[in-house]
This record gives sequence, structure tokens and C-alpha cells, in this order.
Amino acid sequence: MKSSRVVIAGVLALAACSTEPAPAPAGPGPVAAQPVKAIQAAASALPDGRVFDVEPANDGWEIKVASHGQEHKVRVSPDGGQVLGKQQTAKPSDDLAKVEQAGVDAVKALQAAQQRQPGELDEMEVDYAADGTLVWEVGLRDGKGVEHDVDVDARTGAVR
Repeated sequence: MKSSRVVIAGVLALAACSTEPAPAPAGPGPVAAQPVKAIQAAASALPDGRVFDVEPANDGWEIKVASHGQEHKVRVSPDGGQVLGKQQTAKPSDDLAKVEQAGVDAVKALQAAQQRQPGELDEMEVDYAADGTLVWEVGLRDGKGVEHDVDVDARTGAVR
């Protein structure tokens, strides 16, 4: 019996010394997915694609993309690795003109917002702030589930 305890203790000690990385915890769904990868996939799905609106959906991400003066809705898998579908919108929104004026793309805006306020992307879009400045409005959810709104200047990338 005593030798069994010694063997078990030895195995546990070796396991504690393992160089294998611990598995990453599973996320709660699309919000914990990889939005940067999803944004890049959606933009690449169309010629000269420029993302201007990102929202989590039940089956991944719903992303609006401007391409040659047209608006498209692109659905991307939760991990951002696959475009699930795309559809041209019949009547483009005024956001097309806004994204054309933006010098900072959606990926850079998201990264700037997350440097200021760590959290998972809940939603983002390009729009005008109350003072008329063109901004990326980025909604981030922290580890406690609290939503934080971060504005990133769409021309300079500065967090406001």
C-alpha cells in the first residue's frame, strides 16, 4: 500500500513538471471567438472589402462590408475561419460613406480599444460621435460581463 502512494506521488510530481501547455478554457460562444480573424475573413470575401459593422450572431459573426460602393452582409463562423455566406444589401446604408473616410480599419480600431479596455468584442461600427468626429464605436464585455463602450478616432486611431 505504501509503495502505491509513492508511485502516485511520483506521477503527480512529474505531471506538475510537464512542459505541455495547459489547455485553453472554452469560451462562452461567439463573443469569445476570434473577431480579428472574422473581420479579416469578411473583408477578404469581397474585392477591396472594408468592414464597417461587426456583431456576434447565433452561428458566429454578422459583418457588414463595403465593396465598390455596395453593402454586403457576410456571415463568418465563430472561430473566424470560414465565411458561411454573403449577400448584397438592396439599399446600402449611409455607413458606406463613413467607412470610406476612415483611415483606420476595423481590426486596428478593435486592437486600440482592447488596449485601453480589455474584453471580448460585443459589437462595433463606424459612426459620428456627438461632436461630429468620425469614430469606431467599440463595445467590449469584460470578464465580469460588464459592457464598456470605447470610441476610437476613425482617422487617427487614437482612443477617445
